[in-house]
Amino acid sequence: MSSPTVINPELQLTVLNPELESATVLNPCLASNIPQRAEVGVVLGGRYRITEPLRVATGEADLYICVYDGREYVAKVYRRPRAIKPEVLSVLQSLTSENIASPIEYGELGGFPYEILPYDRNGSLQGRTYTLQELKETVIPSVNEALHVLHGHDLLHKDLKPSNIMLLDDGRGGAIIDFGISSVVGEGSTVLLTKTGMTPEYSAPETFRQLFLEESDYYSFGITLYELFCGYTPYRNIDADEIARFTAVQRIPFPETMPEELRELISAVTYFDITNRNHPENPNRRWTYEEVKRWCEGIRQPIPGESIGFGSGEAIPVYTFDGGRYEDLPTLVDALSEKWTEGKRELFRGHLAAFFKKYRPELARICTDAEEEAARNAGRDDVIFFEVLHRLCPGMKSISFKGRAYESPAALGRDMLEKLRGDDTSDHAFWDSILENKVLTAYLGTLGGENRELSLAVSAIETSHALINRSPRDALLNYYTAAYLLSGQKLFGVEGKQLRSVEELTAYMKHLLDASYGELERFCHRMVAYDGTLDVQLEAWLIALGKREALDAWRVHLAH
Repeated sequence: MSSPTVINPELQLTVLNPELESATVLNPCLASNIPQRAEVGVVLGGRYRITEPLRVATGEADLYICVYDGREYVAKVYRRPRAIKPEVLSVLQSLTSENIASPIEYGELGGFPYEILPYDRNGSLQGRTYTLQELKETVIPSVNEALHVLHGHDLLHKDLKPSNIMLLDDGRGGAIIDFGISSVVGEGSTVLLTKTGMTPEYSAPETFRQLFLEESDYYSFGITLYELFCGYTPYRNIDADEIARFTAVQRIPFPETMPEELRELISAVTYFDITNRNHPENPNRRWTYEEVKRWCEGIRQPIPGESIGFGSGEAIPVYTFDGGRYEDLPTLVDALSEKWTEGKRELFRGHLAAFFKKYRPELARICTDAEEEAARNAGRDDVIFFEVLHRLCPGMKSISFKGRAYESPAALGRDMLEKLRGDDTSDHAFWDSILENKVLTAYLGTLGGENRELSLAVSAIETSHALINRSPRDALLNYYTAAYLLSGQKLFGVEGKQLRSVEELTAYMKHLLDASYGELERFCHRMVAYDGTLDVQLEAWLIALGKREALDAWRVHLAH
């Protein structure tokens, strides 16, 4: 007796053993909720006749071209009931901006909602690139005005990206579309707490904590502009958890080819810290409509995080800590960092928040957020404290963790190399803590875009180091690789020689061969074990030289 299982993904209905009298049906209630596919000739709302399907990828709806009174429109037929919130539809229908693709009409087809939208034949901005001048003349003003209208009606888009901006038929501007996850904030509120999904590559740091604001849409706008200029986002090929860590403490990494004027705009609308959002007089807050409008007009403005009064040597009321008196932020932060255990106590017992609350509420909020995060995430107090220090003083260049301070990543890398080459294991536990807590990624993120490649390489090392089944050799390889990458040194020390390149290594091996085959064989056995395992320092050195792919190819060849 056969007992096949039939799964129909379109209907979301699973039938087990259909040939048996006692067939089992999973999710039978979904059988009545199958969306009725619109077909050519179907008339929606008694007026809009469907003429053809629209070949555009969308995960939530089917799109069709329809005609009414000699004009073409787009019918968007959703694949699930209640796909768009009624309150959102109500707001959209009240809007008349050409830069917002508001539904002209909406209804239901077979119990599933549909919308009738304007038909923009030029398609979306996805896959397009623009010059700075083109962005200034088309995309930036139109999207800024669209966001101004949406936010003026208490509507947050929550998923702004190139594919959700249509190019108007005249080619002179864009219109925001797709309000499937949009929300209307409560009366008198500008903050929304929600678990609604978003696209991580374009998402503001606060949205990873389920907090959405007007500023969150502007953050997404900044990432969108980055992609429209570069052809890619700054966080491509990085998973959501890593993006959340990057964006919480760092500025957007910029390529050298991006004009300074555009860098300033994107940096300003993607500023990670929102603690000053309710203080218009404070220049250290994320830009929104007014600032973007002034930028379009060519008016110079302070860039958030680069202004006097935040992270500078500004005077503060005297703060007494561990027997010392501190009167400016950098000196206080240095002291908190140096006396790590006592500094954490100041933060997590609320002393710092209470102090800043009296004169700098935005700094107090940084501290209280950290207290709450530490309460939710046991065991992360060290890295949370580290991030707070850099948020209190963004200009801090030294890397300091658990009371150990290095003036730069290069200084840390040089110290690691020296100890590794001397077989000194005294700092292994400290390095483990740095790598497992992903401190280097958090630190490099605060330095700016020139560290993007290094940040990605270090992030890969940190991920490898966090593996439960990591072997002692894997740990040593991670130490060496991090040391080479951080220090910038490209010297491989072997048998009294300092080799700087693969070419020098090859020349040295040829020299050994010229002396005798036995010398070359001895060297090769020292560098490569019988099981094909490379000397750890040699492997890390080759990785730092950019030879990882060549190493992988060599291993594949060795296996065959």
